[in-house]
Amino acid sequence: MAWSDLAPRPLAWAGNGQVSQAILFTRAVVFRNFAGFPFVVSAPPNACAALADKALDLIAKQGGLEISRLTDLPLRAIRLLREREILPPRAVSFPGKKGFKYAAVAPDGVSWILVNEVEHLAFGRIIPGLPSPDAFAEMEPSQVADRERARWARSPAYGFLTSDPARIGSGLSVELIVHLPGLALSRQLPQARNYLAAAGAGFQTIAPLSGVAASGAPGAADAGLFRLTGRGRLGKTAREAYNALLGTVEPLLRREQEARNTVLEKHHKRLEERMQQSHRLLSGKGPLGYADMLAAASILRLGAGLGMLNPQIAGILEELRVRTASGHLAVSSGQELSQEEEDIVRSNVVRSYLDERNGEIH
Repeated sequence: MAWSDLAPRPLAWAGNGQVSQAILFTRAVVFRNFAGFPFVVSAPPNACAALADKALDLIAKQGGLEISRLTDLPLRAIRLLREREILPPRAVSFPGKKGFKYAAVAPDGVSWILVNEVEHLAFGRIIPGLPSPDAFAEMEPSQVADRERARWARSPAYGFLTSDPARIGSGLSVELIVHLPGLALSRQLPQARNYLAAAGAGFQTIAPLSGVAASGAPGAADAGLFRLTGRGRLGKTAREAYNALLGTVEPLLRREQEARNTVLEKHHKRLEERMQQSHRLLSGKGPLGYADMLAAASILRLGAGLGMLNPQIAGILEELRVRTASGHLAVSSGQELSQEEEDIVRSNVVRSYLDERNGEIH
């Protein structure tokens, strides 16, 4: 599988029946460092080269992964990998060491391994919705990472060692990609952010990865999309760390549902009008900015979650969120697009896709 094959590939996490609710998907990443080597941030280039050789040998034994050197990929491919949640939104730059960074991606785009991206190896996986602790334990990627525990830098007292202190212990990072339109509309996002900060969890707006919003477009928070990140839990197993994150986010998800119910009860007519406006925007023929599309899609997702629209539309809009981002459009077009060209192509893609799936929306 070439990286370009990911552009038209359906999202493994969309349309799974849970995206109509608050949790779109769970992103689990297990970080490991080889014993006897410095962390990448302090490793000289020759050590990074040796680390890459060891990592690539381990990956080759896994089989079924397409390996790419990141510096060999065009920028549109890098953006695509970020949009598919494979590369981190803000990749870390280590001068003189970029040539030793690799990405190995499974054909379905659900699992991957990164080499020399902050830690020596990062084993990632996308899990649809919000899995139960038992389901998470079966799917989270540490099973692959830990087949040969003797390979890894590990302390009897502290667990797996990483350059980021937040990952020491289980070496696990769990992110929940969530849709919180109720809190956004009721202006409760500052309280949500303060609560999560006090509880030791990260709260980050998923800003548009594509271009500049059209004139008058809403801010990124109006799309209601956020990344909640569980911090490290020293002395905890991966399962215990995940359970702790579930306990942290439960009050937030409960407050989101309460806010949605309030919108339905007190602003039903206004929400209907906004859904109609959003649908007209997405099905129209004019240029469509990415931020405008996200904001309109957020209202329709909310309507689906409240039972006012066919629940299937939530999965369709999640597909479009990724497929119409900058990297995907450039890869599908085979060239970089200007902002004006991108907005025109996006409009055509959205309109065609909605027409194609019309029977599942109404």
